[in-house]
Amino acid sequence: MGERRVELWRRSIFLFDKSQREVGPLFEAGYKEFFCEPKTAEKLTPDIIGFSDEFFCVVDISMSNQKGHEMKKYENVTLTENLKNMFPSDVDRKNCGFPFLVTDLLPTTIYKGYNLIQVYQPGQAVIERINDKRLSDSLNNWTGFVLPVPSYGILAVPESTEEELKPKLAGIFKKIAVDDDEMTSEGVIQLLLGDLYESFSQSSRSNLRKKVENICKQVTEGAFSEYATYNHENKSIQISVDASNPQSRAKFSRCINSWLETTTLFDFPEFRDSYDIDENIEDDMGDYED
Repeated sequence: MGERRVELWRRSIFLFDKSQREVGPLFEAGYKEFFCEPKTAEKLTPDIIGFSDEFFCVVDISMSNQKGHEMKKYENVTLTENLKNMFPSDVDRKNCGFPFLVTDLLPTTIYKGYNLIQVYQPGQAVIERINDKRLSDSLNNWTGFVLPVPSYGILAVPESTEEELKPKLAGIFKKIAVDDDEMTSEGVIQLLLGDLYESFSQSSRSNLRKKVENICKQVTEGAFSEYATYNHENKSIQISVDASNPQSRAKFSRCINSWLETTTLFDFPEFRDSYDIDENIEDDMGDYED
């Protein structure tokens, strides 16, 4: 579920972007700027607002085919002065039409009052009302993304659940341990959001930060209490493991796996032994596979 959510976000972002071989249909129509999880003047928070020189579009992303009945609330939204200042234009931008629901489902339930974009092959756009002819033409000619879209270095999104965050944080915790280092919650979410860190609003980053801080507190008080400490003042986690000791590395790897509640050991090359561990050593790695 977590990876599906992130991949859907990647594809939704790529609607406003281009690569060397493919162009997103919104980018092609001039919507080259976007902002994630902003507040509208009506205090609503769609997933994305995109901007062309003359128009703006409202986009919500959903893995549920029932989300459509909620889309009508975005029909008449307006931009805040803050958004206008962030993305200045020579004209007062107009709403491009009905809001867009972006989904990975096909078929999906169609409700009244929004445009639908399905971002997996065979990609399609079901248009109910668009006032921007250039955007309408672009979407009507679009046949979906043929190639994999850029990853943007994004590992999670603010709406990711704590359970979805755990596998991604496991890798970050391993890195902290390998470096015998300390990392703030802000540093963690910068890694999670990758290239899109600045594209998300401060409030949505704050929501993600709270989830990260909650998980960090939990692991330092529980699963990683032998290795990790949490600094409540700096909002940071420090993990110390004797990386030169194969037993210590193996024990911490098992600790990570136990926390993830998985039977398959994740492959972290930084912790991979350069030689075999004595089979008689207590706490042997068991079924560890390179």
